[in-house]
Amino acid sequence: MKRWRLLCFTGLLWVGMGACYAVQAAASSVKETDSFLSYVRPEPSPTFEIVRDTGEKKGEYPIFERIDDPKAEHLFRDSFMTESVRLFFLAQNLVNHQKGALLQVEHPRSGIPAYLLLSEREGGFPRTGFYLKRNGELLDHTNTPYVDLMKSTASTDYLGSMSQIYPHELGHIMYHLLSPDWDRTESRSVDMHYVSLTTDRRVAFDEGFAEHFENVALDHEPDEARKANLESSVRQARLTTETMVAGYEKDYTWPMRLQLYRASVPFWYQRFEMLKRHDWVREGTIRFSTTQPSAGTPEQNIKYRNTGVRYDEGKPRNVSQALATEGIVSAFFTKLLSSDLKDRYLEDSFYAAFLSDVSRTVNAKAVFTPLQNEYMKIFNVIHKYVNRTGSPLADFVQGYAAEYPDEKEALYRLLSEATGLSAKELEASPPEIWLLNKRYAHSYLAIDAAGSIQTPFYTFDLNAADVNDLMTFPGIGEAEAQAIVRYRDNQSFIRELDEVRKIPGLSPQAIQTLLDGAYDPNFARESRAQTEQRLGEDGLLLKLLSGSIWMLVKVALGWFAVFLLLYYILALRKRFELRRASRIVLTNAVKMIVLGLFGLASVLAGQPLFFFALLSGLFLAFERFLVLRKKTQGKKKEALYSSLFFIAVLFYSLS
Repeated sequence: MKRWRLLCFTGLLWVGMGACYAVQAAASSVKETDSFLSYVRPEPSPTFEIVRDTGEKKGEYPIFERIDDPKAEHLFRDSFMTESVRLFFLAQNLVNHQKGALLQVEHPRSGIPAYLLLSEREGGFPRTGFYLKRNGELLDHTNTPYVDLMKSTASTDYLGSMSQIYPHELGHIMYHLLSPDWDRTESRSVDMHYVSLTTDRRVAFDEGFAEHFENVALDHEPDEARKANLESSVRQARLTTETMVAGYEKDYTWPMRLQLYRASVPFWYQRFEMLKRHDWVREGTIRFSTTQPSAGTPEQNIKYRNTGVRYDEGKPRNVSQALATEGIVSAFFTKLLSSDLKDRYLEDSFYAAFLSDVSRTVNAKAVFTPLQNEYMKIFNVIHKYVNRTGSPLADFVQGYAAEYPDEKEALYRLLSEATGLSAKELEASPPEIWLLNKRYAHSYLAIDAAGSIQTPFYTFDLNAADVNDLMTFPGIGEAEAQAIVRYRDNQSFIRELDEVRKIPGLSPQAIQTLLDGAYDPNFARESRAQTEQRLGEDGLLLKLLSGSIWMLVKVALGWFAVFLLLYYILALRKRFELRRASRIVLTNAVKMIVLGLFGLASVLAGQPLFFFALLSGLFLAFERFLVLRKKTQGKKKEALYSSLFFIAVLFYSLS
């Protein structure tokens, strides 16, 4: 009896202690949350709101209304999205206090909630301006930023899903808020940006700063199960994209392939892009230039380079190329946020600018996490220094070193590890010297393998250009283009366009061509507007897909002509008969189309050779035992040989 009582007492004591620990942990969690918000955003209103588009408009602005979306709300609560919204409030407070000081407002307005629009639009977008319908009223939010994301991205955990893309798009909003001059100069590059593609310095910093949030979101993902799923998605992407990249390379270099990998680029490239944002950025390999074919037209080589399927470890990007590559910017911030600099707190007075009430004092280490600490330092530098010159990354590095001199040496080391650049290179970075070729049509989408979507002109920075860029100008051949690049690299870049007169080996015609190619902003603006209008009318996706199909058809017609020639020589052996020839052409055209679709489907499935072997085997069995079961033995042999010919062509194109 005593033993039983002792066991009961021990059990009750254990349960009680467990309950106390649970209550204490919960209280600690609430205290931490309340502590942060009480300093940063004490208002009781929601920090995060999900809205939908009602389809109505007031003037030029859409009308939204708040909705409940359990999947997105659950994801927000349990992922890095919550932390990204906290960072958003820190950025708002910093900006609002400065505006309040300028306007002599003692208590500037508190931060606005983070709005998420769930739509059916593919991709993610930072936007500004809407009206919110609430209780029959329309609340004016025409100056309020929001993130527009496709609703389905909240449903699964994969590389590039909402838990990473939402912080990415909110990163754009934070950057635009902190540095309102971010768009004071329009983008001069005509290329659609990708992580490894060189565009211009303004676009590169904007996109690279936003992209680094994807890596930070994965590193600091609080849900272990979701983090494991995301890491599994990275491993799977490595396996599937390697097959696609190898096939893409062979499509360029092997003759008479059906171009299945190039045609299917729009379907697999986004996964490869997300993988590069993860692997190439983290490993620092983004600092190397991407490879180009050894032969081909300048446009083909530029397109291959812009796709960025491989990097050349023997060819680091020069400083002009690096400053205009968003992956370089992302690599720098990813490295900075993973360093121990985030553990270095400043004097408590520094953090007053990030509080809702600057008159309060705060124990920074008790209220702010190391990650928040580093972001506040970053926000301060962006707000004070970035976009002073034409090189935002250089502005940031120099501003950070000036603001936090004790961290300068560590900063320079991180810069070198992530980007291959030194602080001295940034300080001496040359200006962008933009050229505009008015007589050259260029495919501005790297994934447009067929060249069906073009701008009527091409632009590039002379200090970031390679030989193929220069060869787009009429009258500039490979030898002269190499002379320009060689002079630029030996002279530590070109400081003004007129300097091309000094380049040895250039003909007077080539010099005049370069001088006449000085960037013309009015021409570029008008031509870009006309192109965008035309694409809006024709449909971007439709043109992209139709171009890819036509590219397949052209190569397939060549193989079909070879087949007909062989068939005529080896199988007919008699006088030509139009009726029979028409039947042969039609029958085998259908057969080639079917097998070609099987090949394309196999590429999209991610295991081309395996799936095509399976599908072609089923096709042969279907043809032999169902379609040709009543035909003569000779007809069956002819059909088998033609099928094997087309299957061999497909295997060659898929290998």
